[in-house]
Amino acid sequence: MKLDKTQVARRHLGTALALFLDDRDPVSVHTLACAGCEVAEHLTHKAGKEPFSTHALATFPDLDIGKIKKVQNQYWNAFKHATTKDGLDRADEELLANFDDETNNHVLFVGWHDYMLATGTLPPEAQVFLMWYFALYPEKLDPEVDCSPYTRAFPNLKDKSPPERKRMLHERIASARNDRDLMCDSRTDSRPLILAG
Repeated sequence: MKLDKTQVARRHLGTALALFLDDRDPVSVHTLACAGCEVAEHLTHKAGKEPFSTHALATFPDLDIGKIKKVQNQYWNAFKHATTKDGLDRADEELLANFDDETNNHVLFVGWHDYMLATGTLPPEAQVFLMWYFALYPEKLDPEVDCSPYTRAFPNLKDKSPPERKRMLHERIASARNDRDLMCDSRTDSRPLILAG
């Protein structure tokens, strides 16, 4: 197996998205996605692009990068650390009680967004996921951005239940995988989400 940081980010994010799409363990989805986010952000900087965190800093000038990372990684830190730096048990009970699968919508978005900027490619599942995300959270877009392509692809998405939202996501992904032009595009990573060996 030949690994570099780009492959590591792709494997983390691909496996996280595959688990998310199959409604598998949301804690594992989050842990993998956050690891992928961290690597993808670094790759984005190396590519001379501005990662999502730069956009967040510009949008919320009262925050600094430390506060953004604390919010972004709060669940991830609770999942991967049993104790504080002083060796005391972490008091994560309230935080863990608030975690749900929808939290993963955001971390998957950030990770794939940065990965796309760093590499110029995305699997079709991630391309459709980003459209789905903007249809679900149009308020996250610049007000000058036309949301209609996203809402046409996923009509009334906000009014649907979480299972129905994922069903719509699956249908659109299946359509994308069958789109020959999309699959042959150099910007499409046509490999499976979960990579072997």
